[in-house]
Amino acid sequence: MSALATAIFLVLFVVAAGVGTMIALVRGARHVRERRRARRAARPRRTLLAFAADGGDAERDELVRLPARDWRAVEPTVLELLAKVRGEARTALAEVFIRRGLVSRARRDLRRRGPVRRARAAGVLGSLGHRSAVPELCRLLLDPNPDVRVAAVHSLGRIADPAAAGPLLASLAAPNPAPSQLVAHSLIQLGPAAVPALVAALEEPTPLVRMTALDAVRLLGATVAEPEVAAVLRDDPSLEVRLRAVATLGRIGTRATMPHLLTACEPEQPAQLRAAAARALGELGVVAAVAPLQALLSSPDYRTGHEAAGALLRLGAGGAAALAEAATGTDRAAGHAREVLALADLQREYAESIPQWPAGVAQGA
Repeated sequence: MSALATAIFLVLFVVAAGVGTMIALVRGARHVRERRRARRAARPRRTLLAFAADGGDAERDELVRLPARDWRAVEPTVLELLAKVRGEARTALAEVFIRRGLVSRARRDLRRRGPVRRARAAGVLGSLGHRSAVPELCRLLLDPNPDVRVAAVHSLGRIADPAAAGPLLASLAAPNPAPSQLVAHSLIQLGPAAVPALVAALEEPTPLVRMTALDAVRLLGATVAEPEVAAVLRDDPSLEVRLRAVATLGRIGTRATMPHLLTACEPEQPAQLRAAAARALGELGVVAAVAPLQALLSSPDYRTGHEAAGALLRLGAGGAAALAEAATGTDRAAGHAREVLALADLQREYAESIPQWPAGVAQGA
């Protein structure tokens, strides 16, 4: 081996040894920090467990007086507990946050440059149910960072202030909004008080806003919105929006809804809409729909005929009789009827094959 090669080997050996030593030192320092953090958090966690058990004033005051370093070690656990407890325990735990000044700090952090701090602050305020922060959280719905927008949507749903309904819906018209499913979930958490804003959103120009409003109306079961939803089904220029309106009417509609759904089943309507309307007629549960659904069994569109057969099955004895009558023929309607009846027989046989446990006897006992 030449002198140059030997020198290079020695240099590489020294460098490798140095890197290995640095890695060992970093890992050791991290281990020491983690042990110190665990020791600092041990006593506060015991205090927190005692507080969760009885919510005593002594434990609450001790949590308030914790040194900042100890509080940082236990704060994630406190936030996790806050999301689980209810009633007086939650109120008392929220008081700890307020007395430590964390609410004020979180509201300041909503305006920080770092998106992680903004998102974290939004989560803290949502966990606390801090209603006075709703206007600031609504502004974060248009934040340039997607994680911050999602955190704001979640927090507004937790706080459940109906005043957030309008901003939540309006945010869907902005570029790159939070996922509409999350927005719909938060709107549902606002409860029936959000229905006026949902109805007003049915006239918004952005289809995504109208579709999300319809989803929330359906999941809330807001029957008072039936006339407005029927108007959307009749007049909206977007097929996707009309399909959501059909699904919503199937959930919240009454007998007065049936003419609107029958209009959606007419031959000049899009095939996708006709099939959805046939399904909604079955969900509506109106016996008067048996005759028009029986006529739809002969639809040239397979999906419409299939959905009509399924709808008849859901309409009880009258629907079952119509299917049995149609099944005796040889046309397209007979095929749909036999298919649905055979599937119903299979499902019934499967249900009967499952062992039935006597009342009061646990499975596997």
